[in-house]
Amino acid sequence: MADVVLNRDEIDPEDNEELFYAPAVQILSEDLYPRKLEIVREYIQNASDALDDWMKISEFIPTDRSEPQIRVSIQGKSLLIFDNGIGMAEEDIPKLKRVAYSEKKIGEEAGYKGIGRLAGIAVADKLKITTTTYGDPKLHYFEFRAAEMRQYISEQKRQGKNEPASPVIQRHTRTWWKDIDPAEHCTLVEIHNIKDSCDELLDPDVLMEYIGDIGPVDFAPDFEHGSLISDNLRIMVPDYSPKPIYLARDGKQVRVYKPFTKEMKVAPPEFIDIRDPDNAAEVLAYCWYTSNADEFLGKMRATGKIFSVAGEKVAERRRFAGLVYKLFGFSIGDRYLPERTLWTTARARAPWFTGEIHIVDKNVQPTTSRSDFIENAARTKLYTQAQRISLVLNSKAQTISDNRNVFTDAERIRKKLEGVKTQLDNKQIDRSDIKVIKAELEKSFRKLRKRDSTDKEIGNFQKEVRRLAESIKDDLNDPKKLKQGKSVSDLVKDLDMSTKARKVFQIVMEALQQHYSEDKDEYHVVADKIHKALKDKYD
Repeated sequence: MADVVLNRDEIDPEDNEELFYAPAVQILSEDLYPRKLEIVREYIQNASDALDDWMKISEFIPTDRSEPQIRVSIQGKSLLIFDNGIGMAEEDIPKLKRVAYSEKKIGEEAGYKGIGRLAGIAVADKLKITTTTYGDPKLHYFEFRAAEMRQYISEQKRQGKNEPASPVIQRHTRTWWKDIDPAEHCTLVEIHNIKDSCDELLDPDVLMEYIGDIGPVDFAPDFEHGSLISDNLRIMVPDYSPKPIYLARDGKQVRVYKPFTKEMKVAPPEFIDIRDPDNAAEVLAYCWYTSNADEFLGKMRATGKIFSVAGEKVAERRRFAGLVYKLFGFSIGDRYLPERTLWTTARARAPWFTGEIHIVDKNVQPTTSRSDFIENAARTKLYTQAQRISLVLNSKAQTISDNRNVFTDAERIRKKLEGVKTQLDNKQIDRSDIKVIKAELEKSFRKLRKRDSTDKEIGNFQKEVRRLAESIKDDLNDPKKLKQGKSVSDLVKDLDMSTKARKVFQIVMEALQQHYSEDKDEYHVVADKIHKALKDKYD
């Protein structure tokens, strides 16, 4: 007998079987965020969207001159996230109870899956949301008693019972309101009484670094290259909109910035735009990058090696090594994700750089965990085209390495040559040392000729060192520049040789001089050894 398939209109309207049960809420909340700091990202993401929505209409409300901002604060064992964005109206409050419900549009806002607003129930006793929107005379309150719900669900499971999710959520949530000035607009999220196992959510230092690294924040004003990078991002990334985020610490509101400081020694940033192969006018992504640098020859130059910052442990020093994907200003995945998805060769060069890859094509969508992008045609195109970034950076790394080696070799040779020049100027070099010095000079010439630099200033420095070597080579052939050693007659006199011995010694030295007539430097080496041996034996 063939299977009977009912069309949607033919399904029994009385069939109201519950398909979503309470344990699923607990599973979603507890397993969705392996790293609990990601919960903070969810609420900052919602706050950022709210600020964007407010700024779209704020120009029509000239009486409101408040700075759009997000404020994060710690109060005892609770974490609070405030924003003065669009807020929520009365009809929006019941929707807070809905799991995976969102009216946000894909590709237009950072959050759109409707899960993040309840993220706090995974780590706290209660989730409290207080909100109002412009023109609403009510301040609305929403409370989710998460600890009670978790305990209830666990007890039900022990008894082998499964209750539908909706009534369980209804019993453990409540809403109320009070009157307020209708000109107000804001949202305050309180993650109340956080578990001891999630205490990193209450560490201001951890929060400051985490939000700065993953959030839509600006560069610090004193970061030398911040303005240049921001200007380029505003041009190339239409939704680039860094938000003022403040963290309350030590009784003060401290603004959070990206983790790039004036103390960091970095090279001037460079940029790569990734274009759509089917339409060169369309930008898929825009990348900026930089690397560690040192100042030499009058400016900061890239030094290569793994990008590092101050820190006691290797992991701390290398925590910003590598690029990171950004979507709506938020990090997607960690700094290993671009390495895994873009580098096919020379992956060791990837962490030589730090920077960001801002996704412009909003058909590229993040997974729920924000650890990667959803597998679709847009992601495939992005990963394929963005491999150009790895090619550029690998080539750049090789250039950095070559230039650094050229400079290091030239600088080392220069220091040696300056030592020889000082000895020559003070007539401290014996004739017997000339051959060794010339051999070292020739080795230096070979090393300086071995490779050239693509950096103009380093190339000029290399030429200066070559000229210094040539000058010293000429000076070594000038007897006036050398130390005046003892002659045959001086040695005869010092050793008080007899007449016969003196004649024999002179004959021997003349014979040696004639033998080494084509290699005077070697004659002085041999003569010096003979003089020294006689002095040691008879003096």
